[in-house]
Amino acid sequence: MPVTKEREFEIGKDESWFANIKRTYDMFGDYTDARIRALESRIKDVDSLSLQAMQNAIETANMVSKQAVRHGDIAIDHQWNKEVAEGAAEASILRALAKVLQGYQEEE
Repeated sequence: MPVTKEREFEIGKDESWFANIKRTYDMFGDYTDARIRALESRIKDVDSLSLQAMQNAIETANMVSKQAVRHGDIAIDHQWNKEVAEGAAEASILRALAKVLQGYQEEE
């Protein structure tokens, strides 16, 4: 509240001017302090959310890389083990077929 004319007469014009300036400064200071506190709270919230999002992204990347390694291991295992086994099965089939064909040719 500004200093009234009656109060101005009692304390003098310079003092009332100073009192009004001080009161305005204090009110503005309280407003900006409250606003700064609210902004700091929002910044803390955003910081915690961004940290959580970054941690989630890192964890997801780790899981994806582990899955890629598993897929690579399966592919290498297939290449070294299953293809060899399939090749051995194919070779035994071809040998049996060759024997059958030899026996067929001998009969003719």
